[in-house]
Order: sequence, then structure tokens, then C-alpha cells
Amino acid sequence: MPDVPETRHAAEQHPLTRAERRAQRAAVPRPPATSLRPLAILATMSFAGLVALTGFTYPVLVALAVALTGGVMAWGWPTLLALPSPRGTTTVVAIGALTTVAAATLMRTEPFLEWIPAALAISLLAAFLHQLLRRDGRPRLTESVAATAAGLAIVAIGATYIPLPRTLGGSQTMAAAMAAIALSALADAALGHRRLRPWALPIAMVLGGVGAMLVALLDGRPMPAPAALIGLLAAGIAHAARRVVAVLPTMASARSQLASGAASVLVCGVVVYALGRILIA
Repeated sequence: MPDVPETRHAAEQHPLTRAERRAQRAAVPRPPATSLRPLAILATMSFAGLVALTGFTYPVLVALAVALTGGVMAWGWPTLLALPSPRGTTTVVAIGALTTVAAATLMRTEPFLEWIPAALAISLLAAFLHQLLRRDGRPRLTESVAATAAGLAIVAIGATYIPLPRTLGGSQTMAAAMAAIALSALADAALGHRRLRPWALPIAMVLGGVGAMLVALLDGRPMPAPAALIGLLAAGIAHAARRVVAVLPTMASARSQLASGAASVLVCGVVVYALGRILIA
């Protein structure tokens, strides 16, 4: 009968046991050990320094610094995640950066962040419109939408830095947090060493806490204990954001490293803003 070979082949197949599935997963090559990404480290320190310096001037300059950081992230985000339709994704994330920055800048009284959700909603509509207008058959549609939404969320989080200088001790809080984020980048060098790799996150958090506390002692505000807490959390989040993408093959490109550094600075915005408002009174 013509269906005998197919029946015999089906009979020979059997479900894999858990041990066999584990063996298969172990046989799959894992991403290579994370190597040193000097441009990502330099980008993190540069963007953090820019935001910290503008925090002592005018909120408009903070907005420009955050917009520049968001623009660099938008430029490199599709390359970092190897997304289809990179130009459209860059355009959407750049629109999100501009709208959320404008929403945070134009709101000069409490509540400072009231318009950011509306700006983010407009950006998400632009993201879905981009997918509808794609003419490439929309490959990897779910991945593209998810990655674009993640990029929009990061630039919206970064916009929360903008009103911080208008609050009590906000400029000093931002300076302490940016010092922590910048110093956390030094711990990325440990990712290239097998023995130090498990300790990279604790090293980053300790460096961030110490750096924030030193800035607070030099400036007199915030108090060392709240500054250390803000530094610990900001440094840990920034390091984790860079480490998540550090194993991607695309991190070999300069554009991806710049996007990684910019994203790690922006993604700490909500934590710095919330702790600054709660702990600095």
C-alpha cells in the first residue's frame, strides 16, 4: 500500500522525554561569551553626563538632552534588535521621543507627567499605522510590534527626567543618579571574564551607590542614604538593560552599542523621578 512507509515512519516517532529535551537544549550552541563593548560604555557615560549637566541649567536643555538620547536610541534600535522595516521603526520611535519630551516640557505645573500617557498613546497609534503601511509582506509582525512598543516605552520613561529639576533637590538627585549610571558602565568590563561575570551586577550596583553618595556629599543634597538607594537601583537597572542585549550578535556594530548605552540611561527615568519625589523632601 502506498501509505505504508508513512505509517511506518509515524510509528517510529515517539515523544521525547524530559532528559532528552534537556540534552537537546544543551547541545544547541549558546551565545558567545559577552565581550567588552567599549563604545556602549562610553555612550552610557556620555549620555549620563549630558543629562546631569543640563539638570543644573534649564528644563528646556534637559529636554534637548533627553530628546538627543532618545533620537540616538531610535536610530540604533532596529539595528540592535535586527528588526524588519528599520526606517519605519526608527521614525516611530523618534516620533515617540519627540511627543513625550514635548508633553513633559510643556507641563510646567503639577502634575508634571499628566500628558505623557496621551503622548505615548499617540505614538502607539503611529506604531500600528506603520505596520499597516508596510509593503514587505509584514514578516515577523508580532516581533516588530513588540520591539517598537518597547522602544516607545523606554523613550517615554526617559521623558520623566525633564520635570525633575523643577522639584525640590531634583537637580542634585539627577546628578547623583547619572553618576551612578555612568559608573555602572565600568562594571560591563567584567562581562568579558568568566569568573567575574556573575558578579557584574553587584559590582555595578555598589559602584552606583558609592558614586551617588559621593555626589550627594559634595553637593549637600540629597542626603547620603537616599542618594545611595537611588544610585544602587539606577545602576542596577542600567546595567541590566545593557546586559540583556549584550549577547546579541548585532552588538558588534557601533550603532547598536550607541543604542544600548542610550537606552540604559533612559530606562532609569521613572525610578529616579519617583524616588526623588518620595525621599527628597
